[in-house]
Amino acid sequence: ICFPVTIGARPISVFAAEVKEQAWPETYSACLIGSCTNSSYEDLERCASLARQALTAGLKLKTKLLITPGSIQVYETIKANGQLALFEELGATVLANTCGPCIGNWDRSDMPAGQANAIITSFNRNFPKRNDGNAGTLSFIGSPELVFVSALSGSTLFNPLTDTIEGITLSHPVSPDIPENGFVISWDGFDEPPANRDGLSVLVAPDSTRLELL
Repeated sequence: ICFPVTIGARPISVFAAEVKEQAWPETYSACLIGSCTNSSYEDLERCASLARQALTAGLKLKTKLLITPGSIQVYETIKANGQLALFEELGATVLANTCGPCIGNWDRSDMPAGQANAIITSFNRNFPKRNDGNAGTLSFIGSPELVFVSALSGSTLFNPLTDTIEGITLSHPVSPDIPENGFVISWDGFDEPPANRDGLSVLVAPDSTRLELL
């Protein structure tokens, strides 16, 4: 894959050496793309570009891949345009457009508490226990497309700039900035305020230290 990549602040070219030096796990237990920061339509279409190549080449995911669209608009658009079905065909799980594992809302049952393991995410925070409540989880940060190819390789030693996956070299992912036919607009979950607001009032507890009427 011909694009510059880093894991955190480390160039991908030196990451494998550090994995060996630090005796970190050499496989990923999970790969996560999302949520609001790095899962725009463009982000997910670049991943879909890689998914198409993987399916054509007969590649399968080597580890769990969770994808969280950045908004209901992105979710509905990738559902309408086929990317969601593409990810699921490859074996990924597309989550609801919520913060999810990015803020620890991951009811992770596949990893005992304290067990050392490595995950890679495109989330923007990775301090201990942030994603799954497990202090034994090493969470590395990368771009959505790097996370995607990491799920295909399954290895923390994989360098997409030089390595192949089962002898297959994937091409640079491409994506338009916005969908060709525009975004799918959904108003699900929106309750329009009443036209007549006479008699309505906003109640704030007198002893509240968080809320205050303007």
